[in-house]
Parts: sequence; C-alpha cells; structure tokens
Amino acid sequence: MKKLSSKIAIIGFGNMGQAIRSGLIGSGNFVSDDFLLSNSKNDNKKVVRRADIVIFAVKPDDLFDILDDVKSFLLGEKLLISVVARTSICDIQKHLGFSCQIVRIMPNICASVRESMSCWVKSDKVNASNAKKVKFILESFGKEIMLDDEDLFGVVTVISASGPAFFLYLAELLDNFSRDVGLEPKISKSLIKQTILGVSKLLLESDKTITSRREEIMSKGGTTEAVFQKLNENRFDKIFLEALKSGYKRASGK
Repeated sequence: MKKLSSKIAIIGFGNMGQAIRSGLIGSGNFVSDDFLLSNSKNDNKKVVRRADIVIFAVKPDDLFDILDDVKSFLLGEKLLISVVARTSICDIQKHLGFSCQIVRIMPNICASVRESMSCWVKSDKVNASNAKKVKFILESFGKEIMLDDEDLFGVVTVISASGPAFFLYLAELLDNFSRDVGLEPKISKSLIKQTILGVSKLLLESDKTITSRREEIMSKGGTTEAVFQKLNENRFDKIFLEALKSGYKRASGK
C-alpha cells in the first residue's frame, strides 16, 4: 500500500491531532486535502459524514458527547480510530449501542517528526482492508506494534505515550544546570540534543541490555558514579517508579 485513497477526519485538533496530521503529511503519503478537521461541535457532523476514517483525538470526558452527535454516521464500512485515553473499545461500543469497526491507538507526540511509537488494538469487526490502512497510517509517522490484549494499554501509555515527557524533563534539568554553571544556552542545547540522539542510536543498534550500556559509562570513582550515588541516596529510582505506578493507574482507569 503506497497511498491511501481515503478521507480522514480528525476530531479534536489539539497537540496530538496536529502531530498526527503533521507526521502523515510529512511522510509524503498524504496531502492536506486528505484531511477533514474539526475542533468544534458545529463541524463534527460535517467532517464525519464525508470521511472514510474518523480519528477521535479528544479528552475522555468529551468523547461520549461527541459520539452522540455523530453516531448515525459511524455505521457501515467507516473506520473509527480512537486516540482517547482510559476508554476501551468495549466502552465505545456500549455507548454507541451497536458494533462498528473500531481501532484504538496509542501514539506519542513524536508523530510530528515521524518517530512515534504507536501501539494499537482492533475490534473483531475490523476487516482486513481497514487493518492494513491502520498499519499504513501508523507506519507513516513512526513504528507500530499491534497488541492482542487491550489491558496492556495502561502500561504502554505510561512508557511510550508519556515517555517523551520524561526524557524531555531530564533534558530540561540538564539545560537548567548547564545555564546555572555558566554554559551558553546555544552550546547547552547542542550538547543535550546530540547526547539524546546518540543514546537513542546506541540502543537501536546494540543487542546489549540498557543496564549494561549504562554501566559501561560508570567508571569507578568517576563523574557518572558520583551523580548516581547522589541519586541513590535520595531514592530517585523508587520515587520515579512510584510516579510511574501512579500514571499507570490513571491510564488504566484504576
């Protein structure tokens, strides 16, 4: 599949909706005219009526009201793709009152630069043709993994959907520290960007474990060891793991 001859509606054109559209257009597989966009109740019916594929990228609290407005247009071969957190395919089907072709995806903001890690799961009603379309869409803005168990969405949400924020937070702390000790902002950003890029490539091109790669950098009595000693004294690992558990509970609706 090289080109998708389908009109795609994106309901909820916030950060995630914009990232998806930007990534798809940037891939060269889509053009602006392929998309129908709505960020208001008045436009939802208009774009859903004309679309072959409808992507819902809205807040969980808003989804069901939107579905009530457009449910009559979701029958037949139309494909519904949900990027809505904490809302299962079963939740959507129960609210609609009928079965339709539903796919739930969990991408991340890196879709905008075509480097998202996206997980997805489909309902039994999704036909082979639409499953291929979903795979094509997700591969156009990054990597994809299809899951058999929707219960895993809680943990993948924390790892790959929220994950970029954690790495950006560390980058932010590094940037703050470098400025505090007098490094020029331009130099600081260059150092941080290339370091993150290098680490990513190191992981991608190596069969070694993440732990072994980290330990290779920690020379005894060295700078890196001094940093980790302080982190360990302050229980950074336990604090961060507790924070991840909190995010997991929220993402799982527990």
